[in-house]
Amino acid sequence: MAVNEKIAILGGTGFLGKNVVQVLSQGDKYEVSSCSRRTGVDIRDYSKIEEFLKAGFDTVINCAAHVGGIAYNEMKPIEVFEDNVQIGMNVVKACARTGVKNLINIMPNCTYPGNLDLYEEEKWWDGAIHESVLTYGLPRKMMWGLCQAYIKKYDIKFIHIIFPNMYGPDDYFDPVQSHALGALIHKIVEAKKKEYAFVDIWGTGRPVREWLYVKDSALSITRVLENRDNFVNNDIVNVGNGTGVSIKELAYIIKEIVGWNGEFVFDISRKDGAMCKIFRNEKMERLLQWRPPTPLRDGIKETIDWYLKNHG
Repeated sequence: MAVNEKIAILGGTGFLGKNVVQVLSQGDKYEVSSCSRRTGVDIRDYSKIEEFLKAGFDTVINCAAHVGGIAYNEMKPIEVFEDNVQIGMNVVKACARTGVKNLINIMPNCTYPGNLDLYEEEKWWDGAIHESVLTYGLPRKMMWGLCQAYIKKYDIKFIHIIFPNMYGPDDYFDPVQSHALGALIHKIVEAKKKEYAFVDIWGTGRPVREWLYVKDSALSITRVLENRDNFVNNDIVNVGNGTGVSIKELAYIIKEIVGWNGEFVFDISRKDGAMCKIFRNEKMERLLQWRPPTPLRDGIKETIDWYLKNHG
């Protein structure tokens, strides 16, 4: 009888990680294990992650990161930078030393140069990361360089998936730590419940962002697993819809679905960040023969329904 591929999901209790665990645990193709700080494995401690991986895994999917929105990065710049550097170093070293053959690593879109509006893989190195996300994006991008070094001495394949901003059920909805979509859902639902006439939105509302439903993100990882031979070692690939929506437009979509009748006030004292972040996805379509299936409005409605059930 064929032995199932043993897969370890790091950060498996986090927003993305728990969805990846759920998707890969369906059927009998993979034998899935996961770890996170909640399970007692703090990946910032090398001895903990090495001990976990000594159980023997064919593939590791790294969903672990210290993450938050722009405001959170401003509040905790040192912690965000140092933790993500440490996580990246420990994951790569532990995978190599415990005989892992494949590491699929998740990268954020803020690893792209801040001067770009359209994100294409071949332009990933064509400029500096935007200053508003430097303390998060730079340590995540540094992991690619570390992988390049390890290729020279270890028989391990690295693939990096770059996602746009993700959203969905069980997201962060705290206005400080969440991304814009989660924060807007929280604010607008609360405004309807408490009959507020106004909701404040940080910045001008003009920045355009691409959003990916978290369940589609998890599905894309299964496609990468199934098509890993199509990738060169230490390859990167964008995974997204290739379309963007402004923060203002996003707010009005949420407002309509929630059924709130108030007005928005834009706090222009808050930073906008990069003005446009949209992916080119031709490489994804070619290598994975796949596109994310969930329309933005449908995903937002499912997210709002979940929020109302769990936080309403």
